[in-house]
Amino acid sequence: MRYDTDMLLKDMLSDPRCIAILEKHLPGLLPKIQANPMSASMSLKMLAKYAKGMIPEQTLSVIDTALEALNDGSLTRKEKEKIAAYRALYLADQQQKPCRLPHRQEAIYPGKPWLDTAGKPIQAHGGAVIYENGAYYWYGENKEHTDGKSDIWTWGIRCYRSNDLCNWEDLGLIIPPELENPDANLFPDKRIDRPHIVKSAVTQKFVCWIKLSGAAGCFVILTADAITGPYQVVRENYRPFDHEVGDFDLYTDETTGQTYLFETANHDGVYGFLLTDDCLEAKEQVSIQYKGLKPPLTREGVALFEANGNKYMFTSGMTGYLPNPSDAAVAADWNAPFVSLGSPHRNDASGASFNSQISKVFRIAGTEQWIAMADRWVPESLLDAQMADQIARVIGSSSDPEKYAASAKEREEVMALPGMNDSGLNTAAADYVWLPVRFENGKPMIEWLDAWKPVTE
Repeated sequence: MRYDTDMLLKDMLSDPRCIAILEKHLPGLLPKIQANPMSASMSLKMLAKYAKGMIPEQTLSVIDTALEALNDGSLTRKEKEKIAAYRALYLADQQQKPCRLPHRQEAIYPGKPWLDTAGKPIQAHGGAVIYENGAYYWYGENKEHTDGKSDIWTWGIRCYRSNDLCNWEDLGLIIPPELENPDANLFPDKRIDRPHIVKSAVTQKFVCWIKLSGAAGCFVILTADAITGPYQVVRENYRPFDHEVGDFDLYTDETTGQTYLFETANHDGVYGFLLTDDCLEAKEQVSIQYKGLKPPLTREGVALFEANGNKYMFTSGMTGYLPNPSDAAVAADWNAPFVSLGSPHRNDASGASFNSQISKVFRIAGTEQWIAMADRWVPESLLDAQMADQIARVIGSSSDPEKYAASAKEREEVMALPGMNDSGLNTAAADYVWLPVRFENGKPMIEWLDAWKPVTE
């Protein structure tokens, strides 16, 4: 763990040396953090940005210097213990006997546990699907060890293959976790999220961008000659045009072949960028939308797609791991600002996108069918419209009190919900909600289906 003002406040509060530095330079801050548990998931630098004037820039610089002095270049006892534990877990995974209960299903069952062809729960969260050489590849965050008890955030990127989109063969980890270097971006306790893979038409390499969330707010970029790897890290700690990185998507235009990055930057809008031909860097900014919104309306969960000559984008709001209403937006061109169309979820009694968050929309090869793939991060705590509204008001009452109001009792109820923060959350048990996207007068619509079967070519 690196000591500086980018580290999470909850990590600072677990180290007496950091607490002493905070108490010396910012007396009175600790009670405020303890009174607002959500702030513990922020860094001191981020807190200073949002609480303008509370932490002077000069004080922040002094604290950063004091924290940096705690870094001596050697591994701490805790870090050595982590490495040993992760090695043991990796070996245990390798020694597991193959499951002998083959599984097959004839349809997709949104919100139900989804098993691979070997009968094991699919672990490809916050993921996407890419079509290559006649097969579909579904990849995403491997959360099998993120049980809410360990400090493992993501155990590498796992990939599955299918021909019918219902039955998926586990191909293993295409990007394994880094087990030796605690400062590496792919170390299991680093907050890596939402991998997206595109293929460069120029280099013919597969390029994977992965977001490091939280205080890091940056990308790690990897390349490979095949969709299944092996992948090599080619760029770390990358912030396009120095923007703090949030949720994002990559999309290659079907006509021009140009690849675009759309990301929530600095928690202040969704920025669109044209990538270089090798897909390794943002070349120029092309648009910005949703600027100036505050939680819960701040946009996350960006998902891009094309249909009927239009460019579309789905986004979610900002309510931790709890679901919220999605928004659909449309543009005539990737270089034009997107215009909101409202929620794409029809007859949504949950008021929270059918209790899910969309991570990607993809077209079934050779057809005019689109699928919105989403995660149900907290399946044990399904919301109704009343609770979804209460969550929005509680979060909004902190960020935008002139617009939102919530009672102390409502705040207490929301803060007690699983998923309100990532502490102790068992995302290994998260389910998937895949549903078809249809169009009415140019607006994308998603309706609930208990079971359905995609028609592949």
